[in-house]
Amino acid sequence: MNSVLQALLHAPPLRSYFLSARHGAESCRKKRRRSGRRRREAEGRGGILSGGGGTGEPSCLCCEVGGVFAEVFSGEAAPYSPARFLYSWWQHSSNLAGYEQQDAHEFFISVLDRIHEMDQSYFLNKAGSGECHCVAHRVFSGVLQSDVTCTICGFTSTTCDPCVDLSLNLEQSNKANNNHRISTLVGCLDLFTRPEKLGPDQKFFCQQCQVRRDSVKQMSIRRLPLVLCFHIKRFEHSLTRRTSRKIDEYLQFPFSLDMTPYLSSSIIRGRFGNRIFAVEEDEVDMPSELSSEFEIFAMVAHSGRLESGHYVTYIRFGEEWYKCDDAWVTRVTEGVVRASQGYLIYYVQKERN
Repeated sequence: MNSVLQALLHAPPLRSYFLSARHGAESCRKKRRRSGRRRREAEGRGGILSGGGGTGEPSCLCCEVGGVFAEVFSGEAAPYSPARFLYSWWQHSSNLAGYEQQDAHEFFISVLDRIHEMDQSYFLNKAGSGECHCVAHRVFSGVLQSDVTCTICGFTSTTCDPCVDLSLNLEQSNKANNNHRISTLVGCLDLFTRPEKLGPDQKFFCQQCQVRRDSVKQMSIRRLPLVLCFHIKRFEHSLTRRTSRKIDEYLQFPFSLDMTPYLSSSIIRGRFGNRIFAVEEDEVDMPSELSSEFEIFAMVAHSGRLESGHYVTYIRFGEEWYKCDDAWVTRVTEGVVRASQGYLIYYVQKERN
């Protein structure tokens, strides 16, 4: 929890939102009181659930996150214990409540889901589909595009899905002199967007051929988020061997990252060469004022084994790095950061000049 909270606290768009009190904690409390009263009246009795200060509703996780931001950036030098936040999260995520070892990535997704539930704001686009404008999705949500192409006629079926992170497999080919494998983040992204021939049991129905055909699948990023979270798949599970293990593989990652090669527009241009296709206005990957260049600002690293271990977070301030290990914060060198086993890597979108 501490490691992921450190990354969230230092995500610039999220920090700006909560420190400017845009969630509106007071109006949120009033809304929950009214909701609790209406529910009790409907039930015909005044039963009270735990939490929420007698409102009949669990406490709002957005309000608790705002409280963590206020405490951490209050200027106090003493360590802050996010106990209220932890209790609120347990209320909303009972399946993860308790004192067992938990996964940082699972916690990150759970927190965004709970913020989304408490801070939903939708609008309808031209196609009439809903798009969430809660703060979690405004900051972290992008859109993935999946193209499945018939190998006979070239017909392509396209599917787009929202995502709040990119889960990347480590590369399997490169080896260092000491026989430890080396992966690069760019290589992992190349692997993620590489065309993949689907097996005979995955033939798709081609609308043009009107029969099931062999096909090739390719992933790309249709729209980039403000904050990119890369989840590195370090925990491997084999169903055939019924075994699980942690992949202790070194990952090289840049501090500045250009995502242009992985955008759907770039992938399509590479697929069709110099041929030009008409593109509808709402099919553009991202608004022109947004950048495809990103800067790293946080990384959650894991040490230990699959069954047990420890998470720490490295936070970047300008050109300096700090290691956040629960209540201890120490300055570290760039070399220490690069040598750690990155598990969650966070980049923020650069502002265009």
